[in-house]
Amino acid sequence: MLDSVNGFLRRIRGHFFKYDINVIDNYLSLDDVLKKNLSVIRLGDGEFDIMAGKNIPYQVYAKTLDMKLREIVLGGSLHNIMVCLPDVFEKLNRYNKSCRNFYYECFFYQNRKLLTEIESKNNMYGSTFLSRPYIDLKDKSGVSNYFDKLKSLWNGKDILIVEGKYTRSGEGNDLFKNARSIKRVIAPSHDAFSKYQVIKESILNNAGDRLILLMLGPTSKVLVYDLKINYRINNQILDIGHIDSEYEWFKMGAKKKVKIPHKHTAEFNYYDKNVVILNDKNYENQIVDRINISPKPFKKW
Repeated sequence: MLDSVNGFLRRIRGHFFKYDINVIDNYLSLDDVLKKNLSVIRLGDGEFDIMAGKNIPYQVYAKTLDMKLREIVLGGSLHNIMVCLPDVFEKLNRYNKSCRNFYYECFFYQNRKLLTEIESKNNMYGSTFLSRPYIDLKDKSGVSNYFDKLKSLWNGKDILIVEGKYTRSGEGNDLFKNARSIKRVIAPSHDAFSKYQVIKESILNNAGDRLILLMLGPTSKVLVYDLKINYRINNQILDIGHIDSEYEWFKMGAKKKVKIPHKHTAEFNYYDKNVVILNDKNYENQIVDRINISPKPFKKW
C-alpha cells in the first residue's frame, strides 16, 4: 500500500516539473542526420545518472566523464554533431505506461536541477530515441519503415563498429546486411571509460574512411565529441547504443523487453550473465582489435 502511495506521489510530483526543452522527434532527427551527414551523440537516463554522481550498471562514476557529459549536454549541437535528449518534454502520451511512469516518477524530478540548467540554454536537441524507435511506443505501426530508413545510413558503406564484448550488434539478424563491409573493435562491456585512450587510439587506427558506429554507453558520447571536435576527423560517427536490442524486439514482435540469450540486451545489463555466445566465424572475422579489461564485480544499482 505504501509503495503504491509513494509511486502516486512521485508521479504527481513529476507532473509539476515541466521543462521548455526543445527536442525534435526521432523521425525529424533521422531526416536531419541523413540530409546533413551529421554525427550523433545521444544522452539518456544513464548519462544523467553519471552527471548526478552515480555509478550505473555498466559504468563506474568518473569525475572526468561527468564533466565531459555536462560540457556536451549544455553546449548543445555544434560542428555537424547532433546532441540528443529523450523526446519526452511534450506529447509523452505517445509512449507506453511503463515509459511514461519512468519519466514522471523518476527522471523529471531526480534531474530537476540539471534539466532547469539545460532549459536556460535554449538549445535545440535531436531525439535520443533516434535508435530506440520501437519498444516504448504505443503505436508501433510505422516502425518497419523507420528501420528501413535508419538502415539507409550505412547502405553500401564500409563501417567500423565499436562495441562491448557481449553487444554483438547485428549478429543473427540483418541489421547491417546492407553495409558493404564491417570491421569491429571489441571494447570492455563494463567500465569502458577506464580504457578511453586505448579505445580512441584503436578507432583512429582502424577508421579509414568508414562510417563509425558506437555502442559503448556513456563512453560513446565523449568519443564522438573528442574525435570530431579535437581530432577533427572527417568520418561520420553515430552513437547508436542499444539499436540491436530494439531491432531484435521489433523482428520478434515483442510487446515488452525480453532478454536475448546470445548477446547483451538493453535493460538486462547488470552482469551480462548467462549470455551464450554463438560460434559465428563471420562475426569473428570482422574483429580487428580487442581491448581487454580485468573483470570487476558490479552491483545491481
